[in-house]
Amino acid sequence: MPIDATHLTSLFENATEGIILTNGVGNIVLVNPAAERIFGYSAEELVGNTIEVLVPENIRPHHQQLREGFYRHPSNRQMGHGRDLSGKRKDGTDIPVEVSLSFYEKNGELFVIAFIVDITQRKKHEQNILQQQAELETLTHTMRRLNTQLEAKVEERTLILKEALKKLEESQKDLSEALDKEKQLNEIKSRFVSMAS
Repeated sequence: MPIDATHLTSLFENATEGIILTNGVGNIVLVNPAAERIFGYSAEELVGNTIEVLVPENIRPHHQQLREGFYRHPSNRQMGHGRDLSGKRKDGTDIPVEVSLSFYEKNGELFVIAFIVDITQRKKHEQNILQQQAELETLTHTMRRLNTQLEAKVEERTLILKEALKKLEESQKDLSEALDKEKQLNEIKSRFVSMAS
């Protein structure tokens, strides 16, 4: 069954990912509404420009080399290979993005499709998680330090109590010996009084 062009247009227009089609020299041919929202340009402003208009200025020359290499050896793949990628919005701000590349040929000309996802919110969540982990590590370190101090205090107090108990036991022994001697003295005194009477 042939695919209805209306379905393809609807798919392109309603996709939540940005979709940008470029020709064999890197000029933008088509832009969907999601890509317009991501980058802040209208399709009319982008069509005819090279894709590098959406790349941060400091990496444009490198991106152009990578693009030319891709055109020589095209393959369907994720862009960036584990690196953080950024796009350049119309207002000049950089945004974190994920980009997947696909390609096809028509009448001997290569066309590249870039599927773009704005990952700003994900990056914010990741940053929040990293910040919370750092705070948790700080709290854990503080708790361990306080616990070590508390253990040292408990050990110190335990030693003091042991010393006090030892002294108390020695005092009790001395008292017991003194009482025994007094008892013996009283017995001797009683005998002496008995004998004297």
